[in-house]
Amino acid sequence: MKQYIVTLSLALLCMLCVDTVKAQEVNDSIKQELIELPYGKVSKDRLVGSIDVITKEDLMQSGYPTLSNALAWKVPGYLQGRVRGYSRGGTDDQPLVIIDGLSNRFLSSVMVDEVESVHILKDVTAKMLYGSKAANGVIVVKTKRGKNAKRKFTVTGDYGLRMANEYPEYVGAADYMKYNNQARMNDGLDPLYLQEDIDMAGSSYKYPDVDFYDMFLEDQTSFQKVNTQLIGGDDKTKYFFNMGYFGESGLEAVGDKSRTDAFNLRSNLDYKVNNVITVNLDIAGRFYNVEGNRLSDSNFFSALSGTKPNDYPIFISDQPHADSLGTSAGQGGSNLYGDMVYAGYKRDATSFAQTNIGMDFDFDKYVKGLQARVFATFDVNNYISEGKKLEYRTLKPDVTALGQDTLIVNGISNPKGNEQRLADSYYRNMGGGAYINYDRTFGNHAILADASYMLETLHTKTNVADMSTVQDDKTMNFGLRVNYAFQNKYIAEYSGSYMGSRKFHKDNRWKLFNSFGVSYIVSEEDFMDNVDFIDYLKVKASYGKMGYDKSFDYLLYNNYYKYWAGSYTIGVTNSDQLVGTEYIQAGNTGLTYEESEELNIGLTMRMLNNRLELGAEYFEEERTGMPTEMKYAFPQTSGEPTIYDNYNAIENKGFEVTAQFTDKVGDFTYSLGGYLTSYESKWTQYDELNQFSFQNEQGTETDAIWGYVADGFYTTADDVATYGADGSTPLTSSLGSSLIPGDIKFKDMSDTQSEYTYNDNVINSYDRVIIGNSRPRYIYGININLKYKDVSLYALGQGVGGFDRTLTWPTYFTNKGNVKYSEYVYDAAVPTFDGEGNAVGLVDNNFTKPRLSTEGNAHSYNTNTYLMQKGYYFKLRTVELAYKLPKTVSSAIFADQLNVFVRGDNLFTISDLDDRDPDNVNAGITGNPTFKTVSGGVKLVF
Repeated sequence: MKQYIVTLSLALLCMLCVDTVKAQEVNDSIKQELIELPYGKVSKDRLVGSIDVITKEDLMQSGYPTLSNALAWKVPGYLQGRVRGYSRGGTDDQPLVIIDGLSNRFLSSVMVDEVESVHILKDVTAKMLYGSKAANGVIVVKTKRGKNAKRKFTVTGDYGLRMANEYPEYVGAADYMKYNNQARMNDGLDPLYLQEDIDMAGSSYKYPDVDFYDMFLEDQTSFQKVNTQLIGGDDKTKYFFNMGYFGESGLEAVGDKSRTDAFNLRSNLDYKVNNVITVNLDIAGRFYNVEGNRLSDSNFFSALSGTKPNDYPIFISDQPHADSLGTSAGQGGSNLYGDMVYAGYKRDATSFAQTNIGMDFDFDKYVKGLQARVFATFDVNNYISEGKKLEYRTLKPDVTALGQDTLIVNGISNPKGNEQRLADSYYRNMGGGAYINYDRTFGNHAILADASYMLETLHTKTNVADMSTVQDDKTMNFGLRVNYAFQNKYIAEYSGSYMGSRKFHKDNRWKLFNSFGVSYIVSEEDFMDNVDFIDYLKVKASYGKMGYDKSFDYLLYNNYYKYWAGSYTIGVTNSDQLVGTEYIQAGNTGLTYEESEELNIGLTMRMLNNRLELGAEYFEEERTGMPTEMKYAFPQTSGEPTIYDNYNAIENKGFEVTAQFTDKVGDFTYSLGGYLTSYESKWTQYDELNQFSFQNEQGTETDAIWGYVADGFYTTADDVATYGADGSTPLTSSLGSSLIPGDIKFKDMSDTQSEYTYNDNVINSYDRVIIGNSRPRYIYGININLKYKDVSLYALGQGVGGFDRTLTWPTYFTNKGNVKYSEYVYDAAVPTFDGEGNAVGLVDNNFTKPRLSTEGNAHSYNTNTYLMQKGYYFKLRTVELAYKLPKTVSSAIFADQLNVFVRGDNLFTISDLDDRDPDNVNAGITGNPTFKTVSGGVKLVF
């Protein structure tokens, strides 16, 4: 596949380089802005739907090389990887990605240098024609194409540093042993470590004290990026060619650093056969290679955050050596240093190949305004993991029966081995279609009509297990859109799709969906002539319903049985044995599309001589018929086979507000803007069976946090015996071990429920109530663009608020259970004990965390209002300073233009968390940390 992409791309480049036809310069006249819709374009005035547009200039002001990262936080419609919130409650909410006409493609397969524009389709009229996978919103990516203009060759180079924002802080071996003893005492257990062990921590291999983060990680890494582009053409042939490279090193301080190298190629060619037919051929590829040790990022960081400082010595001797690797019984003979240096290597190679072939027809000379297009697309993705698995030996410190120190050898050293294939997968993505556009104006009447057909098939190689039979994801869609405008101020639009999907039984595979939209340009009315402060005013609304099938697994309409589901004995003496067969899925032939019913109302206004533009939109979406494993709605009369039905439902609603002010004073141009968006979703129907209605999730927010209401701390034994007591019966807890001073008091909320029939005086699951919400209720962004002559400055800031953060997970905040202790262990309450070992009080009141426990489900560390905080943060996402050098400088190196720039990403954060990144509190614990990025580069245009 690589050879196919490279050969065709280089052949195209050579053909273009020897082309001697002189290109004609294009006069960039000011035109009405056109908005990309599925299979067509419409002027911004005639748009009835909701679409955000991100230009190539916006994308290039980010230091991230791939589109998936550069796209984030740019517009209100696409935030946290989703379009307009959590329409499905957080599961399968991701939008459909369309790259040059085909879906089932990935944003990570495209580099920002290749992109012309990105359109975010948000409302039902905008999404409808993309079929049964578009209900969650659509990201439409258009790559750059050639133009009838002078040939332009561009070279861009970047070099930058990524610096870890922060690593988690864990205590050393002595403090770990001290506080682990305290936790065991709190639970009524004997201490595990002697004071001698604590005093000797770090003195020798018998008393290890390893700072894993300090030993195995560096604070920063570097990256390099180079990209070249050739673009141009004439009235017959237009071409775009792009070739790029991105490389980055890992953070490892031990062994060879991991290395990531990515190469991307793209060639887009348009050739005008005659006045009617234009053919186009697009070929793109991205080759992504990662090489390093055999540990995945998640396994590596889990080892760093999960291995206690006294678990084992890295080396038995004072000098690092392959024959002195230490281990312990709990490590099963492994050693992190050995895993990184002596266990072999792994090389992962991922290849994307994308091909588009199409023909455009301009029938304008036969029928005014009539155009058509047919196209076919083919993608291949291959993933191969290869490497060597080598063996190393370790030494486990131990003591003989006579009390003498000894070392037990684990495994053998085998530094040689054969390379082998560790894993592989692939998918094929094929599509094709045709559409017809008709765009005419007759006096006061204007009509734009599109009729489209689309067929797509995605084939994925997977492992067949149980009923997870491989089935091609095949969809088909017939679409129609008609946009009508009268006097350029009254606009109406209809969009419809006849959707077909193989996810359903043949009797339910086809369904028709419709949507309608209107807009009214109020500023075109005569009565607005006297309203001087408003230059433009437009109101719009849309409503419709569309289907969704991406949430359905394959073949849910079939019955499935599992052979060899255990065995049973028969015969007089039970000496014979038969294999059992289990009924594991009850097929539902009545399954059909999940449906999204949507309403969108919007307003656009420009003021102050078009310098200030304001926008506001309100939306509601009712998602019904969501595929649900029915556990309670149907009686289970025979075994427990799974059965799915169209059942759960969610309501998602919110609003978006945008503002942008642009002006010019002499040579100084500036633009200030921002957005605010808010959304929330609720379960309107939910398959559940609870004993009491106050336990139901139906009617609650999908991100509701259920937990216990805290009421301070138990401080004395008397406090434990009297708080919430019902007569002589003390309030107890079913959540972990017995209550002692240092635990959090939970209110007995079930007693406040009139339907609660038990008088148990116990804290249990019936006392859980909604105590917060886990996702932001509002998200905002601020952008600044300043330009003075040839110097420009761009900045993007973004923040969130209106959510709650629980501090019971990760265990980094709580130190509950048998875990590695973080610095928060110092904040735990410390109980005091009497001579019989009973907790009677607290050492002091200088604490902010509950008492320690070796139990993972300890009472105080269940989700509760005390271990929760209001969440908010603001981040300076991107800053770029650029300077276009004088013509005399660029001419000296035979260039038409020379730009230099410096960028910074994620430079600082204002947050309620001091030592964790609010975007991802697990960063650096279960995976890579978040980074500050600083880079500089040059851009040459020839």
